[in-house]
Amino acid sequence: CDALATSSEHVPPKCLFPERKDLPYGIDLRKNLLKVPSCDAHNSQKSHDDEYFLYVLSGSFQINEVGRNLYRTKVRRAIRRNSSVLGKIASTATPVSFKDPISENVVNSVAHELDANRFNTMIDRLGRAIYFYHFKEKWAYNIKYQAEFLFATVNQSDEANSRIKEITKQADEWFSNVAYYGENPAVFKYQALEADNSRKIRLHFYEGCKLLLIFNGQQRL
Repeated sequence: CDALATSSEHVPPKCLFPERKDLPYGIDLRKNLLKVPSCDAHNSQKSHDDEYFLYVLSGSFQINEVGRNLYRTKVRRAIRRNSSVLGKIASTATPVSFKDPISENVVNSVAHELDANRFNTMIDRLGRAIYFYHFKEKWAYNIKYQAEFLFATVNQSDEANSRIKEITKQADEWFSNVAYYGENPAVFKYQALEADNSRKIRLHFYEGCKLLLIFNGQQRL
């Protein structure tokens, strides 16, 4: 926003990383968290969006045991403190059976409707922050992204999920030999790649939730 940086913002949000009280003795998953400069206004205003992003990730069946334990502890505490959160989540719950585009297994689960505007805003902020952290410069263009862990369950779901599978396959090839960054890989790690006149970053949350970001702008925002 070009305002004076008066604080530091965790990227990704600190709430995604388990607190020590929720982990076995001696385990620390908040080592050297990544930070970028921020103004106080934007840092404080996004706290509710950070929590929403945590709810989305922790509800995925692709997360590891660290993510599942975070849901059983921190997320459930948050829901108990604010029952309206549970109401909003439950209001869009729909039993589903669908084919996992990665494993090809049929999954019986519950689907929730995504708040697309809120999610897009969160990804835009996250993408710009991690870009600034890694490349040491601002990104002033649009960001293309694919949340590889989100699946469609209605209206051409097979076609949409097949597309996600193809994107994941392509991303696996792009990043097959690219180094990982992040000191708490069970929670978060990322890869960065420069090729074909663009930059690509792939974020990994709880090992199974992957988010592909493509920085190849043509027009300024």
